[in-house]
Amino acid sequence: MVAGRAARPLAAGGVPRTSVAAARVADSHDQRRLLAAVLVAVAVAAGCVGGASVWRERAAARRLELAHWQAQAGADRHALAALRGAAQQGEAAAQAALGEALLAGGDAAQRAEGSRWLRDAAEGGDARAHFLLGKAAFPGDGADSGDGSEAGGTAPDAAAAWYHFALAAAAGDSGAAYYLGLLHRGGYGRAPDAASAARWFGVAADAGVAPAMFMLANAYRDGAGVARDERRAQAWYEAAAQRGHAAAIRALARR
Repeated sequence: MVAGRAARPLAAGGVPRTSVAAARVADSHDQRRLLAAVLVAVAVAAGCVGGASVWRERAAARRLELAHWQAQAGADRHALAALRGAAQQGEAAAQAALGEALLAGGDAAQRAEGSRWLRDAAEGGDARAHFLLGKAAFPGDGADSGDGSEAGGTAPDAAAAWYHFALAAAAGDSGAAYYLGLLHRGGYGRAPDAASAARWFGVAADAGVAPAMFMLANAYRDGAGVARDERRAQAWYEAAAQRGHAAAIRALARR
């Protein structure tokens, strides 16, 4: 027998027992590392969800605060000053709220300042500002927007209306979707497109805009951009009438 180290005991299958033990230790370490990584990932995900929830709550509270200042701005100089201060800090939502408040103020100087603030807010990506600028530039009569807003102080500009309404609608503004429907229906510098008009009326109608419901009902009644469907026309007339839309009420009375 050759002298030297004693032979290592073999486990089943001919593998040294020490190798098996080392492998088990390594597997245990790998499992612990994997578990730790999973726990970290879960904690990060939970933190992100919690953080997003807090952010949404703060954003909602801020919107309410700005809306309160805007509502009071005409009669309360402190509310107007607070709104102007937030706007001067570069907050797009505050700029939009200030612009809208000033447009409703009455005199030409206020409307001009309001338009400037709206342009600043639009450059900052505020959808409401884009909607109001689009409405101010809309070449139609501007009636029945469905949201009670007022805009003015600029001459009709179809290209600007297309531009601002498209951006606002893409950001989810239902009033802008309704106006895009009107633009597609009338053309206004482009070829009229009844199918696109009906599609945008549908987006706005689904969001609860009564004038869009009425226009969509007309489209289904006439087969304009959609297949003619009296049942759907009736349903949309009724939905608009339930929201007090006078033309829809008259249309139902004639049916």
